[in-house]
Amino acid sequence: MLKVLIVDDEYYFRQALKISLPWEELGFRIAGEAKNGQDALSIMSEVNPDIVLVDINMPIMDGMEFIQRAKQSEQETKFIMLTGQSEFTYAKMAVQLGVFNYVLKPIDEDELRNSLLEIKSLIYKEQSVRQDYERLKNQAKANMPMLKEQLLNEWLHGSGALDPVSSIERLQYLGITLHAPLYVVIVVDIDSQDDVVSREDKYIRKLAVQNIAQEMIQSTYPYTSCHDNNDRYVMIIGLPADNNDQMESISEAIRRAVQTNLGCTLTIGIGNGYPSFESISVSYQEALYALKHRFVLGGNQVIHHSMIAESGMKVSVFSVESRVGLLMSMRIGNISEIEEWLVTYFKYARTKNASIEMIYVSALEIVSTCLEFLDEMSQSFEDVFQDKDQTDIVQFIQQMNTFGELESWIRNLLLKVIAHVHGKKQNRAAKVVDEVKSYIQSHYGNEELRIIDLAMSVHMNYNHLCYVFKKETSITINDYLTEIRISKAKGLFDQGEKIVQHVASQVGYADANYFGKCFKKVIGITPSKYVNNIQ
Repeated sequence: MLKVLIVDDEYYFRQALKISLPWEELGFRIAGEAKNGQDALSIMSEVNPDIVLVDINMPIMDGMEFIQRAKQSEQETKFIMLTGQSEFTYAKMAVQLGVFNYVLKPIDEDELRNSLLEIKSLIYKEQSVRQDYERLKNQAKANMPMLKEQLLNEWLHGSGALDPVSSIERLQYLGITLHAPLYVVIVVDIDSQDDVVSREDKYIRKLAVQNIAQEMIQSTYPYTSCHDNNDRYVMIIGLPADNNDQMESISEAIRRAVQTNLGCTLTIGIGNGYPSFESISVSYQEALYALKHRFVLGGNQVIHHSMIAESGMKVSVFSVESRVGLLMSMRIGNISEIEEWLVTYFKYARTKNASIEMIYVSALEIVSTCLEFLDEMSQSFEDVFQDKDQTDIVQFIQQMNTFGELESWIRNLLLKVIAHVHGKKQNRAAKVVDEVKSYIQSHYGNEELRIIDLAMSVHMNYNHLCYVFKKETSITINDYLTEIRISKAKGLFDQGEKIVQHVASQVGYADANYFGKCFKKVIGITPSKYVNNIQ
């Protein structure tokens, strides 16, 4: 119900006005009255009227002066002038000053009612607008953290409006003070949370890491922070022009404090400092690149982009020789040889300090070798790799956090492939093939070993044995015998043998030249070159 104040110097007019309309039925209540403008001013704050009916011509303080002075307050009050015909010109002036309307004396009740209802409608509309504004303002305040996260992530990914003027204005709107000669980005990521089971505990730990990082930074440099799309904690820090080196020591202090107080480890990637908002995304990408090298260097440390930008071997660690050796071991189905190959391969990759890109490439090449072997054996890769959530192998490998994680995954993959191909229930043909393989393993050094001898050892026709062996293994007996002999020869070279003729005779080759051709066909290089590479 709207409150009405009547201001008129005529007592009986005021009384008549109070009973002239069904005020409460119309949604109004007479909240007070005054005989002049001065008295009205003194009770305005107490009555706090929504509407004032005020006469123009009054003693002490007339209606015009009263309205002017009343409008200086912060009250949202509407005014209706009450005026006689002779004061019509003044009434028009009052309307120009913001008075809602004027009603001529003697009062026409219908005219007054219509004017009051119009002003009532206006007041309710204004209240609704104010309420909507307050609601939107509160909504914006509640959404401020989300808006901040959105803006900062736009900057980190280089997709926001980054001109200096608008950037500073948007920062100020979000309550962020960040203006410095240089801007550097650090990315903080908890190494593993396998010890934390519940989502709530993980969230608490994340907040604790954030608080420690903020305490270390806020007393030294201006900064702002957010979580990126992968929920890593990111800090954009403003630095003096000559103080870029301090980030590494501060980040190290954060790492130690987290390990001491929270009992978990984290890795921090640091980008380089740049003098403009536009380069925030560059520093962020550098910090992510540095953080990725946790894969090679291990976690629980601070990695600066400048430290790893030029490091790492740029050539593949999965050579043709490695591929051939792996494929041979898979065909033979020797688990111990597979394990030995894995140990040798990963040791080589570590000692050569291979770049993370080359490690990703070599991992994909190992997967490709598994595909080739399965295709040879007429098997489907989906039968081995059945996790539907990991259909994108490239993305799956890149999401791994450590070199050890990749090593474990590749080992399990190879063993699953071998078990799938060689571990099926054996039928008669498979048993025959195993007997042939076993005979070859025992007699490969005999240069006069013939397929007819193998057929006799398993009591099978020569042609049928060749057909069964090829069907079960996808390679011929001669090719299998060659792979075994070359594999054994390679092993002898690896153990220190240097004389090609001597090695050839030990693995069943009377002709060293023929041995050399077979060795190059399987391994990719001549025996003498292989020996030289070992040295």
